[in-house]
Amino acid sequence: MMNRRQFINKTLAMAGLGLSWNAWAIPNSSLSPRLLVVMLRGGYDGASLLVPHGYPFYYDARPNIALAQPNLANPDATLDIGHGYGLHPAVASSLHTMFQAQQAVLVPFSGSQDLSRSHFQSQDVMELGQNSSHALDYSNGFLYRLVALLRKGGRNLNGMSFTSNITPIFKGVVEIPNINLQGQVNAMADTRQISMLEALYQGQALQMYVEKGIQTRQQVSALLDKEMKDSSKGAAKANGFDKVARKIATLMRDNPAYAVGFIDVGGWDTHINQGAANGVLASNLANLGRGLTSYADELGTDAWRNTTVVVMSEFGRTFYENGNRGTDHGHGNTMWVLGGSISGGKLAGELMDITEANLFQKRDLPVLNDYRAVLGHVLSRMYGLNKNQLNYVFPGVLNKDFSIC
Repeated sequence: MMNRRQFINKTLAMAGLGLSWNAWAIPNSSLSPRLLVVMLRGGYDGASLLVPHGYPFYYDARPNIALAQPNLANPDATLDIGHGYGLHPAVASSLHTMFQAQQAVLVPFSGSQDLSRSHFQSQDVMELGQNSSHALDYSNGFLYRLVALLRKGGRNLNGMSFTSNITPIFKGVVEIPNINLQGQVNAMADTRQISMLEALYQGQALQMYVEKGIQTRQQVSALLDKEMKDSSKGAAKANGFDKVARKIATLMRDNPAYAVGFIDVGGWDTHINQGAANGVLASNLANLGRGLTSYADELGTDAWRNTTVVVMSEFGRTFYENGNRGTDHGHGNTMWVLGGSISGGKLAGELMDITEANLFQKRDLPVLNDYRAVLGHVLSRMYGLNKNQLNYVFPGVLNKDFSIC
């Protein structure tokens, strides 16, 4: 009788490239390293994760949502990591701990050169991994090209998309398996404040105006909520990511032929009430960090040493907060690179002072570090890719040493 693990192994293998079970026998311990790419759909605010507390302009631009200066006596304060930067307190037990253990690198001022500020266009650009100045070719994505290249080189592995459907990153002429481990995005509504406002102005001269104002706000909120869901492309929110991450780790650890994984997490489009030390973004960061820590824990020490995780998002947010105590679609952002064997505990890539004069288009952090170059450096170190192979995965990318791996 087939046990559960045998069933999972056989099911995943047969869902792969349409080959026989024998062709997908699990390889021995001389395995390719594991790679997990995490896409934060909606454009997360990297300036709230990697807080530039050493630059006064940060506090001028964000009077309501800035994180407090580092202070060991204040649990809501920024966690200082040196050079005028700190981490959000929501990741104190996750990313910050990894950073201190030299298992995390952060790459600020990173992203693509796409200037559309459209979730859909920018996500496609990143997943396809192409030069954004050219017309996009939707025939294959960069993880598909990576897997195809490695298999052509004799490595017995495949990719696995932990999503409800195959997104552009794994698109190709041969099917890549996918398995949905996530729940659905749930609508959110706050009726408490509405009831309090209605009661406060009941029978007053302003009652009609308040009611119309509430109605308008509900309509706008519904539109923004729809945008957030649309921008997430069906990806589950960070809430519950802990359990999903553990399942991903188990599948990637116990099925080593699936050494290249992809997962997306939605809910990062924070136009309204983004929060500072607490709030929507803080909750998302806490859940994301907890999930990635669980992923590493579930893999175990030995497997984690042979694993790299890259976290990216289609764009950052405006450096200035908006009138709704949130942030709008921006440009430059902060990538994460995690792993048990990376050269961590530092910021990587080109940096610059954060001043009003240095903002891109007078509103955003600039992109100084092409996300493709960051990924190219990681992949070339992980898999020993030469210049031509790297150019196949990321056409036209400049080979740059970020000293991560």
